[in-house]
Parts: sequence; C-alpha cells; structure tokens
Amino acid sequence: MTVTNPQMKRLYSKLQTVGYNPKYIKSLLPDWWDNEIAETPAGLQQASLILGQTFGVRAETLWTESAEPALKLPQGIRFKHRENIADDDLNVACAVARSLASIVLKAFPAKPQSGFYLDASELRKQLLVGKKWITFEDVLTYCLDDGIPVIHLHHLPKKAKKMEGLAFEQSGRPVIVLTQNHPHGYALFDLAHELGHITLGHVTAEHSIVDQKIDAEADDEDERAANRFALELLTGDPECKIVPTGRNLNGDELATSALHYGEKNKIDPLHIVLNYAYSKNHWGAANVAINKIAKNALTDQEILRAALLQSLELDDLNEDDYTLLQTHLQGKVD
Repeated sequence: MTVTNPQMKRLYSKLQTVGYNPKYIKSLLPDWWDNEIAETPAGLQQASLILGQTFGVRAETLWTESAEPALKLPQGIRFKHRENIADDDLNVACAVARSLASIVLKAFPAKPQSGFYLDASELRKQLLVGKKWITFEDVLTYCLDDGIPVIHLHHLPKKAKKMEGLAFEQSGRPVIVLTQNHPHGYALFDLAHELGHITLGHVTAEHSIVDQKIDAEADDEDERAANRFALELLTGDPECKIVPTGRNLNGDELATSALHYGEKNKIDPLHIVLNYAYSKNHWGAANVAINKIAKNALTDQEILRAALLQSLELDDLNEDDYTLLQTHLQGKVD
C-alpha cells in the first residue's frame, strides 16, 4: 500500500499498531477510497471516522496525533481462556466482531425482547417437534427468530488470534459471534453454548463473554453452566459427557453407530461422533464418520451465512455497509 499523504500514513500506522496489517486494511476500504482524503483537517476527521467505524477503533484516537489508538470492544468483556492466552491477544478479533455486529444490527429487524428465554429442557421439546434430532440449523433458526443475530467471523488480519465464541449485547440487543471453520458438526455445540450464556443471564449490557476455547473441562462456573445448558438442549442430559458407542470403532462403524444411537435418543449423529472423538481421542475415525454422515450437505458456515442474509433487511444498509458485510461474510483470512 503506497501512501504519500503524511496524515494518511499516520492513520494507517495507527491501525497497524493495534494489529491490522496493510493487506487487511486494503481489503476493507471502499472502492471509492482516496488516500488524499486526509489532506485537510475536515478530511482527516472524516477519514478517521470511516476507518474507526470500519476497524473498530475510536475515531478520536486516530485523528488526534498524540493519542494512542484504542480499539472499541464489546462492553464489560470477560475473557474465558486458557492461561497461555493474554486478553490483549483477542482484542482485534473482538473489535472486528463488534464492528461487524454494528452493520448487521442496522439491517436485523428489531424484535420485542421479553427478557425471557426457554430453559434447555423446554427449548429441546420445542425444537424436537417433528424432528429426529436438533441440528445446527434448528438452533440457528431459533436464535434468528428470537431476535439474536448469529454471525460467522472469519475475515481477520493475519496472525490475529480468535475466540471460538463471543456473546454480547450491542444497542440493547444480544449478538452471538462464532469463528468455527470445521464444516460440519463443531458449530452446533458452540452455538448452543453461547445461547446458554445469553439464556442464563451471563450476558448483559455491562457484561460480554469471550470464549477463546469452549472447553468441556472448564472450571469456571459460568462456563460449566453454559456447557450443561448446551448438553441438555442437544442430548436431554445436562451431564452427558460420553455418548456410549461400544468398543473402539473405525470410521464406517462409528457413522453407523452414531446414526442408530441418534435416531434412538434424538441426538444429532454429528454431535455423537464428536463426543466420541473427544472422549476416546480417536479423531481419525471421527473425521471419516463426519464425512460419511454429512456427505453432500451444506457446511455449517454456508447454512449460517444464508440464514443470516435471509433474515436481514438489506435495503436498510448503504452501499459501503453492504459491501463491507459481504467482504466479512465471504472474504478470506489475510
């Protein structure tokens, strides 16, 4: 990115200071962008406002030469992560998530928030009506219909560390952000877990939850409660840790066993396979089984992207916001 304007150079330098590399910056700039926009004081402020909104940085810390750039993060973040991850390592991903959520909420229809969510047992009964088991799409549809946008975040700067899940309130509305890139199965528990945080009251205007790792062995009480919610929703048992599948199985046997057990117990076979893989550390068989069960199916990310876009009133977005949303939902990691 060749820049001759000294003011714009300073703005880009500040963005790089907080973790945005030049390629990523360029990927999110609108087509009409001109680096000479910052030549005048008014232009510098306008450029700072646009960059601040796009990259989740406080605009005044961009145009004020002596100020250190400051990311805009979800309110009251509580980081849930392992000891080898520092809070600051996840800040860029959180700022991008907040920025993307602000665009989505402009077009996501506001729905009355009763403050009441079904507990896991009642929600399971509701979602199972006419179904063999609860799928990722079922939980996703419930969230969107109940006024909770679910966003897949994968367009991040190079080397930026990411969380597996993020639940927060923005403009008085709950939001869930997922980052899972495995195509089938994995996102189901992640989404149910984040929904658990919202349902159980862990997420408020003053408190956001950042799950660097959604860990079945977490020792944090909120994390254990969200895990119990997810397990009860998906399996009917809040303490279900190991789904019985018999002896060590190869991939074909695991797929057959998971389908049979799933039909009998109303549990998504993909969840059974992953449960088995975690408990037995038998990932080779699990990958074969997942590919067999999900053969020719849309990926979870494709399902999420299509459902989110269908739920949005895209005419409410200006051209720049629409383009930025498409870049985030379809772009590649830089």
